[in-house]
Amino acid sequence: MSALKPGMVPDPSDPQQAMRLVAGRLLDTRLDELVHRAVERLWADESEYATSEVSRGDLATMMRKTLALALTRAAGRPIPPDIMDAAVEAGQVRARQRLPLPALLHAFRIDLRILWEAVIDEGRASGVSANESFVEGSVLLWEAVERNTAEMVDAYRTTEHDMALDLDELRHAAFEQLIGAGDGDQAAVREAAKRLDLPADGRLLVVVAEDVPHRHEAGRTVTSLLRSLGLPHYPAWRADELCLLVLLGDRQAGDVLPALHALSAWRCGASVADGLAAVPRAVRLARAVIRSMPDPGLHMLGSSWLAAVVYADSELGGALAHDVLGKILALPDHEREAMFEALENYLYGEGSVREVAEKIYRHRNTVRNRLQAIERITGLSLSRPRDLAALTLAVEWLNGPGSRPVSG
Repeated sequence: MSALKPGMVPDPSDPQQAMRLVAGRLLDTRLDELVHRAVERLWADESEYATSEVSRGDLATMMRKTLALALTRAAGRPIPPDIMDAAVEAGQVRARQRLPLPALLHAFRIDLRILWEAVIDEGRASGVSANESFVEGSVLLWEAVERNTAEMVDAYRTTEHDMALDLDELRHAAFEQLIGAGDGDQAAVREAAKRLDLPADGRLLVVVAEDVPHRHEAGRTVTSLLRSLGLPHYPAWRADELCLLVLLGDRQAGDVLPALHALSAWRCGASVADGLAAVPRAVRLARAVIRSMPDPGLHMLGSSWLAAVVYADSELGGALAHDVLGKILALPDHEREAMFEALENYLYGEGSVREVAEKIYRHRNTVRNRLQAIERITGLSLSRPRDLAALTLAVEWLNGPGSRPVSG
């Protein structure tokens, strides 16, 4: 139905005509009053506005537009271009100002309350509210405010989503700059501290997990656990890995590892960085741990020093292993395995013949003979520290992710 023109008397049998007339009168004569009442009531009832970036002047300007839009819609009038997107604008602006959505919805409920009170007053003054059908026309007012609200919510959520994407991009760029700029780049450190919400000088557990799919559930599980423990963190999915920074504070790295269990299905290395400037180095060390791992799991650098060192340069480690143990590797299978059984248990245990014998269920003389054979074949002595170190590194390389080389 078309809107009533000024001076027209509403048809008592048409509740919509009466409501449109009243809405038009409010728009033409009482808009400033309604804006003032709405601002005062919202400022008194909703504490979020007082602590937000929204000023009273800004609030009054925005409320004037949204109230005018609601009344124009209820009056059935053409919407002027300057207020056509008022509800959308409100959602966008308040999202950027980080005003919580419930507080903004409260403002739109106050719009409805103020308008309804004014409609009742204006209806009495004009004599149309005496007709029972007048209340039926209130659906126009409800629909107008509901449409405003729906447009605002859609715009708020879209803007919030876009802002989150923008923030993710900025944070990822800051992390990449930190990793790529090199150790101690203070500009990169300052940007990372700002974007990642991590202190520049805090102790960090740096975890690198190999081949974790982008946004995998395991990553979300870990970040949720860290959040529940009150541990500030930042996860960065890269081309073929997940990098995770966890602020340790007063905690030790070992206290945090249980929260990372969901990542143990992949090969994960971890190291501690003393501040953001040390993160690039910690990432490199964590990757060195991964290169030394034959199976999935989570290993700290401190528990994998030997393997990390020998696999830091796999080609060099392989050359060492071939040079030190090549003659043993060339033995027949049963002899080779017997030699390695004795040697590995000796190196990874307490260095005691008795302990090795008990562990592998062999006589001590058998173990002693095998160890002596190793010394004779390799020309190295298990009692000489430098020789012992070379044997240990060689065995570490053989037990790493590469297959045991076969002598040619």
